[in-house]
Amino acid sequence: MQRRIRVLHLIDNLDLGGAQTVLLAWLRYHDRTKFDVHLASIHGTRKSLFYARARDLGTPIVLLSPRRWLPLYLLRLPVEISANGYDIVHCHLLASNWLGKLLARILRTPVVISHDHCIDPLRANSTIATFIDRQINRLADEVLAVSPGIRNHLIAAEGIASERIQVIPNCVPELPLGERKRASGKLIGGAGRLVPQKNFLRFLRIACRLVEIDQSYQFVIAGQGPQETTLKNEAARLGLNIHWLGVQPALDQFFSEIDFFLLTSDFEGCPMALLEALFYGVPAAAMMVEGIRGEFSDELLLLDPGESDNDLARHIHARLENQAEVNAQVQRGKEIVARRFSARKQIRTIEEIYVSLLERT
Repeated sequence: MQRRIRVLHLIDNLDLGGAQTVLLAWLRYHDRTKFDVHLASIHGTRKSLFYARARDLGTPIVLLSPRRWLPLYLLRLPVEISANGYDIVHCHLLASNWLGKLLARILRTPVVISHDHCIDPLRANSTIATFIDRQINRLADEVLAVSPGIRNHLIAAEGIASERIQVIPNCVPELPLGERKRASGKLIGGAGRLVPQKNFLRFLRIACRLVEIDQSYQFVIAGQGPQETTLKNEAARLGLNIHWLGVQPALDQFFSEIDFFLLTSDFEGCPMALLEALFYGVPAAAMMVEGIRGEFSDELLLLDPGESDNDLARHIHARLENQAEVNAQVQRGKEIVARRFSARKQIRTIEEIYVSLLERT
């Protein structure tokens, strides 16, 4: 019997994030007859948001350190790689890419893969971080990027050869669709980490303008992060009644209850929350920024970041008032997700990359 290919997915943590969500989608569909797949988290505990979901998929999980500031991973990760004889180490997010690729190369792992899920502020704003990332990326056999924009950034800013980068967009699993519960028709939802990149302050400003247009608008935000207190204080200052859901291990109920999804990020890779909204048949709007502009057209309402909050609110209100266009948009959204963002299809592509790279070694 042929030995299964041993794969280690290495990620920074199992907390809220798009990279974690898409990784769990892939784990659901990995071909376990050909691949022996393991998951290691640089830091985390059994109480981490996505730990139980990963465990329930039958994936062996290693938590390398219980705390970010306790660097036990510096000792445990090389032991994990060397003791298990992995054929492939697939690194996700910044710390895992920097540390994992280096250790995997030192320990002579046959194939090392770098996966770029976003251009985080550290790399975007630091020449030192960009230099380090450029050198570390030279250790990878293949670089995967979740959007053409990230691929172009890696080529322009880090000098990575274009033929070494493949674009593998984020994806969603094929989950059963429950019945959508329409609220007032004016319940607007936002979801994601409460960090500056996601610009939930813009969400609040647009919400304020929508209430001025129609007082029946309501708002709900799912997520947590360092800006939570700031955002709640700003919502109170604006007189907005926001329902704060906090962090959610899954967003299926959230999407079943809202009438419209609004993404107000300043920049994105390939936003998981938006893909999930389209999958669940929720009409959506997003800022026309890198990572969205190149992937979507009429499947959602694309908003110009240069327009005023008043204008953005008017566009959203006009779309919600046009039920025929909302229905058509929802159908187009479902079709593009099935065609281009299927987790089952994408993991087959990734597995083909694994096999191709191993054949070269």
